[in-house]
Amino acid sequence: MKILLIITLLFTAILSAQDRPKIALVLSGGGARGGAHVGVLRVLEEKKIPIDLIIGTSMGSFVGGLYAAGKTPDEIDEMLTTTNWESYIRSEFVRKDTPMRVKEYDYTYNGRMRVGLNHKYEVSLPTGMLNRQPLLFKMLSQTQDVEHIRDFDKLPIPFRAIATDMQNGNEVILSGGSLSKSIYASSAIPGGLQPIEIDGKVLIDGGVSNNMPILLAKKMGADIIIAVDVSEHFDKNLNVTSYFGVLGQLVNILMRKNADFSISLMSKDDILITPNLDGYGGLDASKYAEIIKRGDDATREIYEERLQYLSLSDEEYNEYRKKYREAPAKAYRTIDEIIIQNYTSIGDESIRQRLHFKVGDMIDEDKIRKNLLHLYNMTLFDSVDYTLEKKDGKNILTVITEPSWNSTADLRFSINLEDDFSGHSAYSIKLGYTHKSINELGAEIRNDFEIGRRQKLHSEFFQPLDAMQRYYIKPSLTYEKFIDLIPIESVNQEVRLNYYGATLALGAHITTDYQFEVGLSHFREKNEADILLITNNTISTQEIIQRYESTPFYLSALVDDLDNYNFPSSGIKAQVSITKEFDFLGSDYKFTQAYVEIEKPFSYLENSLVAFFKSGITIDATNEILSIRDSFFLGGMFNLSGYKKYSLYDNNMIFGSLKYRYRLKDGGFFGSLSVPMYAGMTLESGGTWADGSRVRFDDIHLAGSVYIAADTFMGPFYLAYGNSGSTNQTFYLYLGEKF
Repeated sequence: MKILLIITLLFTAILSAQDRPKIALVLSGGGARGGAHVGVLRVLEEKKIPIDLIIGTSMGSFVGGLYAAGKTPDEIDEMLTTTNWESYIRSEFVRKDTPMRVKEYDYTYNGRMRVGLNHKYEVSLPTGMLNRQPLLFKMLSQTQDVEHIRDFDKLPIPFRAIATDMQNGNEVILSGGSLSKSIYASSAIPGGLQPIEIDGKVLIDGGVSNNMPILLAKKMGADIIIAVDVSEHFDKNLNVTSYFGVLGQLVNILMRKNADFSISLMSKDDILITPNLDGYGGLDASKYAEIIKRGDDATREIYEERLQYLSLSDEEYNEYRKKYREAPAKAYRTIDEIIIQNYTSIGDESIRQRLHFKVGDMIDEDKIRKNLLHLYNMTLFDSVDYTLEKKDGKNILTVITEPSWNSTADLRFSINLEDDFSGHSAYSIKLGYTHKSINELGAEIRNDFEIGRRQKLHSEFFQPLDAMQRYYIKPSLTYEKFIDLIPIESVNQEVRLNYYGATLALGAHITTDYQFEVGLSHFREKNEADILLITNNTISTQEIIQRYESTPFYLSALVDDLDNYNFPSSGIKAQVSITKEFDFLGSDYKFTQAYVEIEKPFSYLENSLVAFFKSGITIDATNEILSIRDSFFLGGMFNLSGYKKYSLYDNNMIFGSLKYRYRLKDGGFFGSLSVPMYAGMTLESGGTWADGSRVRFDDIHLAGSVYIAADTFMGPFYLAYGNSGSTNQTFYLYLGEKF
């Protein structure tokens, strides 16, 4: 009798368990269109429809993974709509945070053309156009409370993410490990975001292989599938004219075709929600609020007809939430040990000294990630990761660094073109090779070559003197030759300048923004010109050749925390230098010179105003006809626009300008990979005067310009019109140089 009673109770329990079907939520990829998933989740919660399993692809894995980890729809909504995504989805490092040594490259190479050598000395390019680390850490910040859960079945709601194996294109089902890395792998847009390695497999966006994983939900025992399709319909008549157009169309084709196949596997009891996302693209991250509402609207529209019977009573839903929706409490711990797992050529001590946390500190993962992003912005690493584990009763924090695709050497290129449409045009091609991390302190050999308007060879050895690279020594060799028109005796004369020599510098990088340097140089110069002479209505030429020995000692201070060198919107760049020529060391020059330069941008929304000032003063100038080392020049675009280059030329100079810039087109979701465009105008004032005399009002000239500009891959592009009076009007075309 007891056995019969037990069997009856078990049978009754089984029947009760089958009263409610197992519901799986399948969320597709679609880029920013995936924000609609949040609206769907909000309505499902409001209507008390339980979710027993979530499977997501790409953006579906992002939203679904956060929900499975315990985030509410409102929390996900706020995160998506308030985050400045350009700061996480970017092709460049955060310039304000990069070392001064890295910022100096901007002064020579204004574009973004480069290749590199990896740690195996192989020529390499980035594995993706966008950096992995900032976005990965953003995802980790949202999942850190459950990162210790390595089995996704043990999350508040069981979860699966779909990724694609780069080597064979096969679907990869991620069911455990790091939730943030699984979400990233599932979302790594091919050709855009850098792929990530998990368990020996290099993974990219799951939408390539399975954008709507219906079959997996069925295999995992789902009785009812609620599938949300936000994938784009590719345009069969699209006129593809750009890299991202080709890439986007390719991804849309792959995702759409496999999504359609998966949808065909749905049964009559399964429910498909397709929000109306016409007019919204996968890159419309700025429109998340509108996209989320579309998901909300689509779910409400079908609720009574398809979803209402799945709603639970208040009591039943509360029981469901107790089982699935209680996220584990965050455990606050102290750091008992720090381990450095460093796979790069830079020394462990250089990494350890840059960590702003120590043994005994309370674990603050936000602080850890911020610190590691600062380390990542040294530009030497492919990734700077960390793990937290408890072992032998100790909380162990392990920092893991992997070498960058260009960790051994950088090869940089720059093409500069200029034309003032009135007879003056020039070009230059620059090539730079920097061999990095020669030793554990991070020594470098940098070589720069230039042909065209200037011919230049420069080689320097940068040797830090401590693990933090605060102090350094920098010997260098330089050869330079250029030909240009310079006003001599009120007539533009062609001057040919050659010089070569060596410099020994000592410097300090107090922070990533400040540099102090002292140095002593010795140069030999040769200046040549065929001077045009007019006497008694007779025109003649006189060849002048002058040779100089130069031994300058200099002292300089530089601060640079501009967010963008070519088109800054915040920060400041300022430089002060003093140069003294020593005749007792063999110099033919005898001057002392001081120079100051300040650039400060102010921005509001799409508007920027950049204030610029520079001034140079020379004491005891040589005043030789061809001595130009102790002279300053004005003229040319944004440097008294309208005047020809080098029109104003003397031993002392003062100049100031206000440059207004309006952003016509931003970089979009892909930031600096697109081409931001600007329009603007400048007001300029300045003049030059001779040594020993005071500047007079008559020496100050007014000028202005209007321009359009673009921040291109090859560097800034400008088309401008400059005017400084009826006799000084000029059009300019520039590419590759900052002005």
